[in-house]
Amino acid sequence: MAIPISLRKDVKILVIDDEKGLRDMLRQELGAEGYSVTSVESGTEALDLLKQSRFDLVISDIKMANMDGLQVLEAIKQVDPGIEVIMVTGYGTIESAVAAMKKGAYDFVQKPFTLDEMLNLVEKALEKAELKALVSLYETSKAIFSALKAHDLLPMLVENARRFLKADDVAIMLRDDRGKLRLRASIGLEGSKAESARLELAEKAVAKAEETGERTLAGLELDETIQPLIAEERIHPPILSPLPSKSGILGILCAARKAGSDPFTGTEQWHACVFASQVSQAIDNARLYEELERKLEDLKEAYAKLSITQNELIRSEKLAGIGRLASEVAHELNNPLTVIIGLIELLLNPAYRSEDHPGDLNTIREQSLRCRRIVENLLEFAHSRPGEKTPVQPNVILDKTLELVEYDLKASGVRVVKDYDSGLPLVRADPVQLQQVFLNLINNVRDALDGIAEPSLILRTRSQEGAVRILFADNGRGIPKQLLGRIFDPFFTTKEVGQGPGLGLSVSYGIVRDHGGEIRVENGSEKGSIFCVQLPALSA
Repeated sequence: MAIPISLRKDVKILVIDDEKGLRDMLRQELGAEGYSVTSVESGTEALDLLKQSRFDLVISDIKMANMDGLQVLEAIKQVDPGIEVIMVTGYGTIESAVAAMKKGAYDFVQKPFTLDEMLNLVEKALEKAELKALVSLYETSKAIFSALKAHDLLPMLVENARRFLKADDVAIMLRDDRGKLRLRASIGLEGSKAESARLELAEKAVAKAEETGERTLAGLELDETIQPLIAEERIHPPILSPLPSKSGILGILCAARKAGSDPFTGTEQWHACVFASQVSQAIDNARLYEELERKLEDLKEAYAKLSITQNELIRSEKLAGIGRLASEVAHELNNPLTVIIGLIELLLNPAYRSEDHPGDLNTIREQSLRCRRIVENLLEFAHSRPGEKTPVQPNVILDKTLELVEYDLKASGVRVVKDYDSGLPLVRADPVQLQQVFLNLINNVRDALDGIAEPSLILRTRSQEGAVRILFADNGRGIPKQLLGRIFDPFFTTKEVGQGPGLGLSVSYGIVRDHGGEIRVENGSEKGSIFCVQLPALSA
């Protein structure tokens, strides 16, 4: 990658040789190629120049009076370790050339050499210097993109820009929500006057960039604006690199050097342009990250509200179930209470001889325990408490649920067939919420069997491939195929108006999903429908 001719005028080469003819020849020929060439006859002069000004390349003879080339090379590397040095040897040994390479020389050329040889070597040395600059830019970019938040990123950007561009002050100005540039980060600026001057300069540079469509170094051509700043602050013309993005110009990067140092070269301006594109991308990334963080916070808030709503739905559906159960349980309690009251009245009758009826007290006890069990099941189901998942046996939860609806199923003539897997594994679940799912499904079957001759409900539990499956099968009319996909939608119901809000199956679906399981429905092979609840089994 040869240095473009337009940029060669910015490349400064220092020639050190005690032979005047060679110095003049290199100065003339390299100058004709567009390079800026300075020549001196001794290492001492060269070192004085290097301490005062910056050079991109040094060409030095190895054999010189007073201070030989190897000593000069060592001293040059102490002043500027990154500078490339080409050594020239006429009658020196290969050993001295190798020694020069070990001390950091880029390469060496033997006298006599052709001009083409020297030009080729100069271009390669400058390419290496450019590659080193790009590697430095790459390493800087890696550090930049490691920061995701703007308040961490912007100070890092100005510090890296100052080091990379060897600037005395750097500022980053970004547009606010109204499109006005604001100073967001700076280093080396002293006082509000300097800041306001940079902002004024940046506003005009951005306006020019937007007007011309130019995205690089727009500010360098604003001579009428720069000159007063240069005179007052005693700085060289600064680099002003717009920060482009897909949505337009984000802002601008401004870097300046004091008048006592070298001005920015065309190559450095190009480096600043590349760096500015990296800055733009990093700022865009930081903004996207902050937007993502805001959206995540919004999602968390929405999820929290959704959880509250879901819990309210579960609670309201449970209350609806309790309301339905209340009348059923009242009927269920009336049977044992009638037996108990009747037997007690007999026992209180003086003519009644209890010794003739030894089983009456046992009957009272059994019926009383039955009443207590019914009330306990209802209270447990109705009890409001935070959900707590514990190891439970689905077969036991099913039986408890059946006890709650036993009277209603009997009154409706529904025959219940229990086909339980005796070796069914435990599942981790909230027993009350799981009971609510089972109750919703049984009630749904009960309603579907209304008007069916010889209605039946089959409860089947099975263990299959690390999961527990609980099936609720009936011999009803089934579900129309076009409605199967909507059966778990909130407020969807196939019942008549006033028969329920259509939340039972939707709430059951949410509870089962919250337990890491799934619930499905399909029509039976002959008639009726089959609901299947599948939950992860606990390993033994």
